[in-house]
Amino acid sequence: MKLHKYIILASLTLSLGAGAIQTASVAHASNTSSETVINERWGKPTFVAGAGLNQQQLTDTMSELGINQDSVKMEQATGADLVKYLGYGSGDDSVMLSSVVVNREDPGKGIAVQILTPNNITQITADQYKNPLVTAGISDATVKVASVVKVTGESALTGVYKAFESNGETVDPARAQLAQTELDTTNEVSQSIVNSASENQDQQDLSADDQAKADEAYKAQLNQTLVDIKKELADLKEKQGELATKEDVQNIVNDALEKNNLSQLISQDDINKLVSLAEQYQTTDGVLDKESIEQLDKISSDFKDTVSSLSDQLGQFGDSLKGTLEENQGFFSNLWQSIKNFFANLGN
Repeated sequence: MKLHKYIILASLTLSLGAGAIQTASVAHASNTSSETVINERWGKPTFVAGAGLNQQQLTDTMSELGINQDSVKMEQATGADLVKYLGYGSGDDSVMLSSVVVNREDPGKGIAVQILTPNNITQITADQYKNPLVTAGISDATVKVASVVKVTGESALTGVYKAFESNGETVDPARAQLAQTELDTTNEVSQSIVNSASENQDQQDLSADDQAKADEAYKAQLNQTLVDIKKELADLKEKQGELATKEDVQNIVNDALEKNNLSQLISQDDINKLVSLAEQYQTTDGVLDKESIEQLDKISSDFKDTVSSLSDQLGQFGDSLKGTLEENQGFFSNLWQSIKNFFANLGN
């Protein structure tokens, strides 16, 4: 009888083991093939080339992006597209030099951005594209950016919008234009913060490489500040059933800056720019809706990972930066929750 039980047990163990091996093999096969999966809503990834590129530059750009004509759907971003989506520009094709490859992802995947030629995108980081893309209504997409000539990078969003509309998805012009305002504003503010931080006595001993890492960390903190502002505005609107007042907006912006360790590095003029931006978030349909907030939750983890990773590389200075940031995050999160609980209890 005991022998019979042992045989059954052994058989079950072997079956489970074989099942585990088979599951692992299937998972491995799935992971291995994921790079070549074509999203059926779009088909091939969409390559949007800058109209200002000559033939050699176009060939070099495609090489940088790792694509060929057979692997992508090809479109072109023109000067007219810049005017259409961003609301400014002369319509001149020659200024359209950066290019993008956009792939639609499954719902819930979020937005991922890679800059494949970082030396030629001189001002905008990969993280800095993410907030404006969410503001414009873009969701669940992988975006790769490249340029074979030096460009600032602001017009790359045009290529993303062109890719979406060429695949039958509408882009709201009001949201697209606000997204560009957001990118321009935060680029200006982040540069001011970086300049202010570089004058801080604590950074005098940083090497050029470490200084660049610190600068990127500050930009990531500003990106997270925007997420916090949007989420608090949306939460306040849901609870009150009306838009935040000017005073509410100012308080939310200042709290978000303090929470992300930036209040000592930003001028009042730059704070005013963020307040103006926040007020536009409230008055542009869709920017604070449920889907946008869900996309913000996903990119938020990217910003926090960026700060954490860079801080780990910055030694003692990084420990100070991350430690203060984590303290502020916890303090203001608890403070804001206490305030919301207080007003909730008033209604009971």
